[in-house]
Amino acid sequence: MKRIIIYIPILVLSIQSCQNKDNNQLKNSSVIKSDSINKEGVNIDSKAQIELVKNFMKWYIENLDKLYKFKTIGGGESVAENEEPKNYFVNFSEVEKYIVALKQSGFLTENFLKNEKQTFIDGDKYFKENPENDGPPYGFDYDRFFFTQETFEEDLPNIEKIKYVVNQKDSFNSEVKFYLPICGINYKYSLKNIDRKWFIDKIESVN
Repeated sequence: MKRIIIYIPILVLSIQSCQNKDNNQLKNSSVIKSDSINKEGVNIDSKAQIELVKNFMKWYIENLDKLYKFKTIGGGESVAENEEPKNYFVNFSEVEKYIVALKQSGFLTENFLKNEKQTFIDGDKYFKENPENDGPPYGFDYDRFFFTQETFEEDLPNIEKIKYVVNQKDSFNSEVKFYLPICGINYKYSLKNIDRKWFIDKIESVN
């Protein structure tokens, strides 16, 4: 009986030791798992960034007719026969509608929209300093997202096939680069992570 009494505490201690070991292993595994997410709690996901870029291009091409209906640039057309056409000007009421439509896409940052509006402010200043009413309006004679005067809708099938290169700068900034063969242009999308979701902050053509 005495021997049994002596060994029971040892058994309990052994069980407790195993439980403590298991708990430590769970804690360690939890730390390892959390390390896959950075200190800011942002999961770095290149696939999500690429999908954002692809989905925006698809949305843009599919909504071209709607966006082009906004008469953001006025003038350049004769109202009546033998009447001098008006000089180009920016119709800011239409610009506001255009900006709202872009915002509703859900792909763009406020900074992107602000810079897009600034383009029209700069264009209006140019038209006032350089009155003209013939030919394409300067600064608005090409597509502002594909940077070409040529058709780019035919590149839609290529959007799923082309190679995308992701340059993750930090938890909140990234770049996605790619080339569209029909447009013949290299693109760089600068992305921002806001509230753990990626948005497009800038679109550029690069050499």
